[in-house]
Amino acid sequence: MAINAVNLMRVSHNLQSSAMLNTLRRNTLSLFLEQNRLATGSRLNTLSDDPLAAGQALRLTEVLEQQDQVLRNIRHANSFLSASDQAIGEVHDLLIQARTLASDAVNITADQEQRDATAELIKGIINQLVNVGNRKLGDVFLFSGQRTTTMPFSQGTVGIQYLGDTGELTSMVDSNQQAAINVSGVELFGSLSAQIPSQQDLNPSLTLDTRLADLKGTAGLGIRRGMIQVTLSSPAVSFRVDLSRAETVGDVIDLLHSAASAAGLTTGPGGSFNAAINPAGNGLSLTVAAGSVTVSEVGMSFAARDLGLVGTATGTLTGADVQPVLTPQTTVASLFGGAGATLGSILITNGAVSRTVDLSGATTVQDILNTINSSDTGVRACINAAGTGIDIINLTSGGSLSIGEAGGNTAGLLGLRTFHGGTLLSSLNGGRGVGTREGKNDLHIVAADGTAFDVALTGARTVQDVLDRINAAASAAGVAVVASLATQGNGIQLQDNTGGAGVLRVERADLSPALDDLGLSAATALSDTLLVGADPGAIKTDNIFTVLSDLVEALKKGDIQAMTDAGERIGGHLTRVARLNGAVGARAQAINARLQYTEAAVDATKALLSEVKDLDYTEAITRFQLAQTALQANLLSGSRLLQLSLLDFIR
Repeated sequence: MAINAVNLMRVSHNLQSSAMLNTLRRNTLSLFLEQNRLATGSRLNTLSDDPLAAGQALRLTEVLEQQDQVLRNIRHANSFLSASDQAIGEVHDLLIQARTLASDAVNITADQEQRDATAELIKGIINQLVNVGNRKLGDVFLFSGQRTTTMPFSQGTVGIQYLGDTGELTSMVDSNQQAAINVSGVELFGSLSAQIPSQQDLNPSLTLDTRLADLKGTAGLGIRRGMIQVTLSSPAVSFRVDLSRAETVGDVIDLLHSAASAAGLTTGPGGSFNAAINPAGNGLSLTVAAGSVTVSEVGMSFAARDLGLVGTATGTLTGADVQPVLTPQTTVASLFGGAGATLGSILITNGAVSRTVDLSGATTVQDILNTINSSDTGVRACINAAGTGIDIINLTSGGSLSIGEAGGNTAGLLGLRTFHGGTLLSSLNGGRGVGTREGKNDLHIVAADGTAFDVALTGARTVQDVLDRINAAASAAGVAVVASLATQGNGIQLQDNTGGAGVLRVERADLSPALDDLGLSAATALSDTLLVGADPGAIKTDNIFTVLSDLVEALKKGDIQAMTDAGERIGGHLTRVARLNGAVGARAQAINARLQYTEAAVDATKALLSEVKDLDYTEAITRFQLAQTALQANLLSGSRLLQLSLLDFIR
């Protein structure tokens, strides 16, 4: 580094001092910059050091930050999948133990004491499975779906309940790619496989507060807002209505009236133009005092078609059904096309728990859902995907779920009854169906007055078919016995109206299994003339906990066939869990490969950034020494030169 001259001739002493100070400042700055580079290890401490390299460094730093975040995501995903893979493997091993125990218990040499001991071992396996299902990674649960802070499985008086959801957790494993990293309790244990789908379209009617977003529209594509044209023949008036800002049905009516008023028409009932909800309660209607009214689209708009108003009519143009969907805010009074519903109580039985749930105070669908969900029966009520009714999901494993009447018709009215006229016989008894004798009678019914008749059920498909066959046979025999659905709980009810002094009874005909399969062999006599059969339509959650609970009951009863069935069902779950284990293992392997790839990419970016940004210490130390030498030289020469005077030159 050159030493700047500070000796200036034929100038003033002040100018010499100023020049020397400027030189010293430059020397000091150079020394400071080199010292700062040595301290930071970077040759780019400001953008002015090297603008081109600084720009490259900024871009590489941004890339590195993104890669570091992705790397953290991948490491988390890898840990999550590895922990899940291990847990699923444990479930598989426990199921193998359970199936082995079931096979051993079926052995004819096993006595009841051994089977009771095996039942206790199976209970222990159930507890271990619950613990695996509640496994955590850090502070989050592995198998709760998206509800990662909620313990997924709870053991209580109702049974083993699943409290998680079916949501998917994803992790950003690339700049534009996400990967699923979790397995829900539903996938692993089948915890929500039992569901009561709504059998009734609750058909809510339109109200002024109904949101357009809650309408399917006439084409099922929703309401696409836009411009429509309304033309009246008498008086001859035409006006356009912009519905793009409409949010509710009331907004549509207000905008129609506003545009009509601006066109010089009187609006409202009795006026020259009136928009309202149609009499069916499922669409709109436009009424004119005289002549005809025509509605058409404007340009590429679909609003008139979606609202079912395209066309011409004299007097009143009645819009088509815009298909309003059920929402939590839907009122009970607006159900069934505006006819409303008078609700009472329903009976929910889930395993050993039975509750009468009073819905009479519900004013909205949300009230119905809240009342059922807070009934402590281990079920969850929700609006179905189609928005037409209410579904009931059984959250509890082990027990059977039945929803019936509690002295009224509310369960059937809401489409929640598990045993109803439309129930397929093939779905009863856990899917085993109802057995009949081809070409023979299946039931023999004896009335209280001693008269009797037989019923053949071959070809019957639904519960209503069975009721109709019984009533037809009774009528043909002249016996006053009426079959119907039970008004309390579920099952087939037989009412004897003969007035006899005996006892109404139903018996097996021709060795038919129908008596048992219809629940009539376990019928309860509420009186001498009233029998109510058991409910064969109760449903079970077909999951691991249920089959193991069934195995425990079979072991306690010594029921060989039930033990065999449970063992076969365990085998089915083993196959499913093995497939799931393989799928999760493959995901874990793919994530691990991506982890290695990303780590290599991060190392490469760091190396490139180092080349652009990092300091060459050999060069930096040399420059620092040169700057230090230059400063010392300037200080020494400057101090000597400034001491010179005119006398020194004269000499």
